[in-house]
Amino acid sequence: MKSIVFTFDEKVPEANQDRLGDEISKSPGVSNVGRISPEATKPALRRLWYAEVGDDTAASKLLERLRQHDDVRSADIPADRGLV
Repeated sequence: MKSIVFTFDEKVPEANQDRLGDEISKSPGVSNVGRISPEATKPALRRLWYAEVGDDTAASKLLERLRQHDDVRSADIPADRGLV
């Protein structure tokens, strides 16, 4: 399972964010998608989203798609965090 974190541009209305989130959830290999902090009241936090994908191929395809989308400011796979 891979996680992708992506951020919408500040000019993108929440309705458009929700619509793209719905589209992403129907993509091959995507098991879950949503806002990182759905209860947040600050717009900057509400623009932060995640998607969980099943494998590297699905992750690569979704990253490419998100990075090309005009409404998405950034999209990345977070670095693995290990216990120290």
